Amino acid sequence: MGLGVLVVLMTAVLARQLGGNVAGALAAAFLATQGVVVAYYSYEGYPATAAFCFMLASLLLFAGGAGAVVAGMAAAGALFFVRSNVWPAIPFLLAYGLWRARDLRERLLGLAAALLPPLVFFLWDTRHLKILANVPVARRWVEPLGYVSPLVLDDRQTLPLGDQLWEAARLVRRYEFWVLAVVLLTGLAVWRYGPRRVVRGLVARPRIALLTLLFAYMLAAQFVVFSWNWRWVGLYFLPVAPLVAVILGLGFAALIERARPGAPRAVLAVVLLALLAPPVYWARNPLLPIGEAGAADPFGAAHRAGEHLRRLVPTDARIFFYGLNAVYYLSGLPATYLQQVYLPDPFAHIQAEDWVLRRSGFVPLSDMRRWLSTEADYAVMDRSMLEPRAQVPGPEREMQALLDQHFELIGTVEEFIHTPYLVYRRRPARNP
Repeated sequence: MGLGVLVVLMTAVLARQLGGNVAGALAAAFLATQGVVVAYYSYEGYPATAAFCFMLASLLLFAGGAGAVVAGMAAAGALFFVRSNVWPAIPFLLAYGLWRARDLRERLLGLAAALLPPLVFFLWDTRHLKILANVPVARRWVEPLGYVSPLVLDDRQTLPLGDQLWEAARLVRRYEFWVLAVVLLTGLAVWRYGPRRVVRGLVARPRIALLTLLFAYMLAAQFVVFSWNWRWVGLYFLPVAPLVAVILGLGFAALIERARPGAPRAVLAVVLLALLAPPVYWARNPLLPIGEAGAADPFGAAHRAGEHLRRLVPTDARIFFYGLNAVYYLSGLPATYLQQVYLPDPFAHIQAEDWVLRRSGFVPLSDMRRWLSTEADYAVMDRSMLEPRAQVPGPEREMQALLDQHFELIGTVEEFIHTPYLVYRRRPARNP
């Protein structure tokens, strides 16, 4: 929450430095009234943290004085440690920093401040090279070390074009008031001044033109990074989302300043009110339950399920877990055998050596067999995931067979209907 507030303030400062007080106020308003963005910034650590780091670099480079260039380039280099989907911003921001730098000394200092930390990161521990498994071309360098992208081991398939376009349409729907604002801003500017004057105006203000280009470039980069499924663009473009608010604030402030007093400004005020007021309610968190789901109190149900699970399983037990882990986390039980990667299913979908699977964050079948055959005291299984998958050949069918052979079902945890758990306890060893 605190980082989200700082992002709003930084958005206002950047727009104010580039376009004046009205631009700053409008930029803050466009960001703070976007319900989807506010929701993600308020309850998920990554979006707000990444947006803060991105906006810090942008603020220093685009709105800071000449002495802020080195600090801005250092902040741009630090984006390497945020998440790989913001990496495309690094060369863009560094190139702009080199262009703004006053002399060769400042350029070298800026490059050193940006590039040395990632270099030290890789040299400090060779296991850090794992991150390169997700980078085109570079992934070939680390494959011999056993680091393979989860997308490869998971055999992730790219959605058909029709499905991709549907996900792009959903993205427009999610941020509909921003899309409408961009369309109206562009239409009003072209209608009032003509396309040539609009282009000349941007050329005359290179910082604003480059900031707009940076956003367009980063948005396009997200479609490339998440090329297998454009659904994820709606979440992972959030680090650069404040630039939308900055651009809208600058654009509408320019229209207001150039509009004649009276009716023209009144029309713009009505347009802004129509763009800023409805999103507070309509542009809501897409994950927030509504209707019957909201009335069922899923938050309370998840906590009750966690308490139930804690009563069934001793805190000192060795636990095998499979499924979605939110309720398990709320139970306070210890960490489980299975590594949690980006999907609840920890098994690779293509053949690979066990040491490669372990290094890449997956669980080899040999480990699963050992844990269920001899080691685990209890097993907590997500029924909604296990039962349908156990009907077809694969790891889950073998997992179910091992559970039937070595464990007994002692209870079910069904308070949270979305992830019902089956709780198993190992059968006592038979006397020879």
